[in-house]
Amino acid sequence: MNPRRSQSADEEKSFERKAKERLQEPSIQAVEIMGLLGFDWLLIDCEQSPMSIETAAQLILAAELRQITPFVRVAKNELETIAKYLGVGAMGVVVPGVASPSDVDEAVAAVKYPPEGQRGLAPVRAADFGISQPLPDYVRMANEETMIFGLIESREGVECIEEILEIKGLDGALPGVHDLSKSFGVPGQITHPLVEAAIDKIIEAGKKTGKPIGAGAHGATTPKQLIDRGFRMVGAMMNGLLISAGKAFIENARSGHSQG
Repeated sequence: MNPRRSQSADEEKSFERKAKERLQEPSIQAVEIMGLLGFDWLLIDCEQSPMSIETAAQLILAAELRQITPFVRVAKNELETIAKYLGVGAMGVVVPGVASPSDVDEAVAAVKYPPEGQRGLAPVRAADFGISQPLPDYVRMANEETMIFGLIESREGVECIEEILEIKGLDGALPGVHDLSKSFGVPGQITHPLVEAAIDKIIEAGKKTGKPIGAGAHGATTPKQLIDRGFRMVGAMMNGLLISAGKAFIENARSGHSQG
């Protein structure tokens, strides 16, 4: 595994203010820039983008080069899908549609090697092809360090969030605000009181169970506001940063032109 471990004893205790970048575009340069800027981890979105496993593998290589921990948002909570991304070097997965403790059990089974899970063993790239260390040592390290986060995207997931977070092997959760708005009958209204109340319940459950809850900054929301609200990981979408910076640049340029 990459020497920049996704979870160490010290890092686990200091989840506060971890910054992530969510990437839906297959740009190696963008990954490198995020690493050089100092983002802590990269979320490669393979659920809501057309990226293939081959593309994700190249982005993971770029992330390792620039010392940013690569995670993958997988399309399905199934062993066959998850194992492929872990095999090429992802150091953690974000699993969609987590709505019950049994969903977490399935994710843990897919991520962990026996006896903790059911992941198949082979000298894959993540294991340095069996060259750097014996496979038993890799299995132990992978089970200790590979992380799992659940996307809470439904009313059902919110209602049993404490039970979900209490499952051993789940490292934390993220609310999927757009799907939550749909589930609560207010599609697209991500700041609706029903959605806000659901998010608050997820944050409180995280505090109670000691599991970190993450969020992405939307609109004018700042990372500091998210941290003050109780989120322990904050992130942004590459497209969102580009759109925001692009709008600001154009407005500034046109304003200067009109004044001249």
